[in-house]
Amino acid sequence: MSGIMDMSAYPEALRPPATLPPCAGLQPAFRQRFSGWHLGMGTPDTLAGLLRGLTMLGADDPGCRSAAMGMGLWGAQAHPLSPALGATIAPATLSAHPGLAALMTRLAAAPPLGDSDAEAVAAWHTLARGNDLPLILRFLAAVMRDRVKGLSWLRHCWQDLIFLNRPELAQAALDLIAWDAPAQPLKARLMAELAFHTRPADEALPLVAGLDPSLWGLWRACAGGELLLRLGESEKGRDALTMLWQAIPWHVNLTLKLHDLYAPTPLADEGRDETASVAVLLYSWNKADLLADTLESLAASHLGRAGVFVLDNGSTDRTPEVLDRARGLFGPQNGHAPLNVTTLPVNVGAPAARNWLLSLPEVRKTAWAAFLDDDVVLPPDWLTRLLDAAQGRRDVGAVGCRITSATPPHGLQSADYNLFPQPPRPVQPGELPSRVLVFDNCAGSPDTGLFTYVRPCLSVSGCCHLVSMAAVERAGGFDLRYTPSQFDDLDRDLRSALAGMPAVYAGTLAVRHVQHSSLAKAQTVRQTGHVMGNKLKLDTKYSDDELAALARDNARLLWDDLEAKHAALVGRLGNGA
Repeated sequence: MSGIMDMSAYPEALRPPATLPPCAGLQPAFRQRFSGWHLGMGTPDTLAGLLRGLTMLGADDPGCRSAAMGMGLWGAQAHPLSPALGATIAPATLSAHPGLAALMTRLAAAPPLGDSDAEAVAAWHTLARGNDLPLILRFLAAVMRDRVKGLSWLRHCWQDLIFLNRPELAQAALDLIAWDAPAQPLKARLMAELAFHTRPADEALPLVAGLDPSLWGLWRACAGGELLLRLGESEKGRDALTMLWQAIPWHVNLTLKLHDLYAPTPLADEGRDETASVAVLLYSWNKADLLADTLESLAASHLGRAGVFVLDNGSTDRTPEVLDRARGLFGPQNGHAPLNVTTLPVNVGAPAARNWLLSLPEVRKTAWAAFLDDDVVLPPDWLTRLLDAAQGRRDVGAVGCRITSATPPHGLQSADYNLFPQPPRPVQPGELPSRVLVFDNCAGSPDTGLFTYVRPCLSVSGCCHLVSMAAVERAGGFDLRYTPSQFDDLDRDLRSALAGMPAVYAGTLAVRHVQHSSLAKAQTVRQTGHVMGNKLKLDTKYSDDELAALARDNARLLWDDLEAKHAALVGRLGNGA
């Protein structure tokens, strides 16, 4: 590829191939021709959608055609098991990579699971969420040995096997497959991916580095660079990702991540303590054990002079006892402000609980309200890193972070939320409106490191975020119509953005979340109905003009941020990407 910098200083096994077509001048073309590019591309479904659009545009635009070829090659290496992505890759894309082309052809020939497999699919869903390891192994032995559908079952089960965090089960599944010659290279690639997510970085790196460069060069550079970063080899990790970016400069997440590695978020002035301007706020209802763990994690973090306020939202379990015991974790003797507790006789729901805390006189004097869910695990520097992300930015409405599961391998629950750029479409007779089209760019995915960036956004996760008290004053608090919960934090962020105070995503900070969102936990008809009801309230609250303004301003912020960071990398690296 034209313009790739010298790779001789980096291990051969982690170098991406220099075979991609030129990508000069693509960034302006993307903005003019392809709406939604700025949102990101961390998941295979997102890549598949972008690739379909680029392929169509490529008939007339050489830049888009070039990017489609590069994206297809990246997708085949990063997500080889994705049927949707595999189906969108043009054969010509892999013409220079015969081994990868043969593998993708073989995977395309694997028949999809159908109606006859429905009972077994349901059984796997139950097993993967249980802990009966012998039964899981028996199931895998039954389905993976199927010479016709073994690869189809591997495709269906692989992500669950990673999240089970029992590498021996995933390894058993790989060993049970009857690998033929075209598919054989996939085994080593998946073993490296398994190690990436489940083994220490120093143990995973040799497996990643040992992959065949002609087959997996792009993915190896990405995974290898991330592992080096985890090992504290910052310069080597950055160099690996730099070489990858020079091969695929159109990759939004990689551009944002690499830019921040060269120009990290500026820290607050030394000796300047912003924590006194923060009130840390929690509310809880009947989750005593989880709350106890959260308060221990909070007390062990660097709170500085921030006040801590907890609202017992009408709990009937051991929550009062937990709060009494937690008082000893806070206070001057522990280097913190005292723990302030408010107890309500009944559960008033999440929006009212948040507003109650915001109304406390001590909280109203602060500049920031740091809301935490009662089931999070915090790193020691969580508060200072959120405050640092707001430094130098005007009119910030909220600052949030990357939310992951609490147990290894720490799958992603949320990153930054943004609106699809399409205007709201007319509601057809007999259907419910779906007008607030929020792009959820990572939920349920393994954490590959591609969401560790800082940028403006429309909304952030409510389970750990700083809310500007100026934004509360300008746009109001949380809407009680979303009681007891769901969409109240998103709605507040929308109103804040309309008032000219959008959010900031600080993805270099990860907070572990023990439970999923109430949306993900909805299982009964009643729970699902409540979520749908609140979504209807959200979809009918805003006018077409307001939603169009939100989408326009959100897109402008993302595009301007992306283009500035892309230009900064081009200027720094001088590669003309």
